[in-house]
Amino acid sequence: MRLGKYRLFAALAALAVAASVVAGCRTSPFSGLPSHIKTVEVHIFQNKTMYKSVEAWITRDIIDAINADPRVRVSSRNGDALITGEILAVNRHTLRETAINEPGTVQISITARFSFYDNVQRRYIIEDMTLRSADFGMSPGIYESSRGDNSEQGERGAANQLAGEIVRRTVGMW
Repeated sequence: MRLGKYRLFAALAALAVAASVVAGCRTSPFSGLPSHIKTVEVHIFQNKTMYKSVEAWITRDIIDAINADPRVRVSSRNGDALITGEILAVNRHTLRETAINEPGTVQISITARFSFYDNVQRRYIIEDMTLRSADFGMSPGIYESSRGDNSEQGERGAANQLAGEIVRRTVGMW
């Protein structure tokens, strides 16, 4: 009986030490950013596809999400950190066809590569990470062409979803 209590105490002590080590890597238990990053500069994403406006939607959604975070603000230049990226692909996948074999339900997926650079410490926090919007749920990039929805609705939904994931991994990470 006494040996069991000792093992439990040892396990709890080890867990407490591990938790304090992990917490020491952060500015606080509720913050993912290094404490010196107060402003984030966001460059408009480069667009390597034929789909126009996608880069503007993703950039705008990233800026809006960062502005919603009270810990940081977007800076037009000379920010403590910098987010850059490029749109690599925009793909359409037909999920359901109509009775006349036309696309009925379509999913838009956007693939982007981005970097998060710490301008103060002059180092990459994230370098050239590639994400695909469809990997984070299906519904935001889906539109129903058979009901009159247009592809722009799907593109905007996929862009918003991808931007949210980029912000989560940069401003909200760790």
